[in-house]
Amino acid sequence: MDFFQAQDFFNQMYPGKEIKYEFDEKCHRVHELIYTDGKPNQYHQVENNKVKVTVEGQEAVYVSIMPHRETFSWDAIKNVINSKTEVFIQEQS
Repeated sequence: MDFFQAQDFFNQMYPGKEIKYEFDEKCHRVHELIYTDGKPNQYHQVENNKVKVTVEGQEAVYVSIMPHRETFSWDAIKNVINSKTEVFIQEQS
């Protein structure tokens, strides 16, 4: 099921309840940093293979989905990557 099918499923399963859908770092499968001529582009891709679903009054669950892509700015993706201890990004001058 893809992200939109998952949304439809939970909306039908819990009508009238507030449902939140999030892609946190546990959902990230691939980070694609895009460079041109040795300099980072302004936008980069993150592929998610699950979504965090929180239904009103229940604990959050992670639901597997087909790959879903998001676009991140350079500053946002740099913060995600730099928060990991095994990765370092060299600043370009």
